[in-house]
Amino acid sequence: MNWRRRAVLALLLAGSALISACGGGNYKPTPEQEALRRAIVLDALGQIGRPYRWGGSSPETGFDCSGLVQYVYGLQGLSMPRNSRAQYKAGEVIDLEDALPGDLLFYSISGRRIDHVAIYLGDGQAVHAPSKGKNVIVAPIANKWWARRYEDAVRIIR
Repeated sequence: MNWRRRAVLALLLAGSALISACGGGNYKPTPEQEALRRAIVLDALGQIGRPYRWGGSSPETGFDCSGLVQYVYGLQGLSMPRNSRAQYKAGEVIDLEDALPGDLLFYSISGRRIDHVAIYLGDGQAVHAPSKGKNVIVAPIANKWWARRYEDAVRIIR
């Protein structure tokens, strides 16, 4: 087993444990919602290493950020808009400290508006399809580059 597969397997195993992480404010997910969140996290982690492609929305062609979200949520039967601004409007804004695995994190890369989305894994980590020439990654939300561009957390599963 190569190092990438071992890393993804480790992340998948860790991801299932993240569902029980604290957070969520007054929101208490049902067992069905917890299972859905776990599936979203595992599906997102399964895309690690896929290439970035602007406009991409499949593992075969690659992903941009909103295509990744649309694809991963779609695997669980959840219909999502195609672009990050519409995805932002599709849910409820929550405090970052209340974010649970499967919630979405929104960023302003351009500095003018919401133009990037990531899937929160819990434990301060998120899955991103970052930019041209890169692959889908897991990155800490406290990373200075991401933290400076962070705008809001949004809950879709409620």
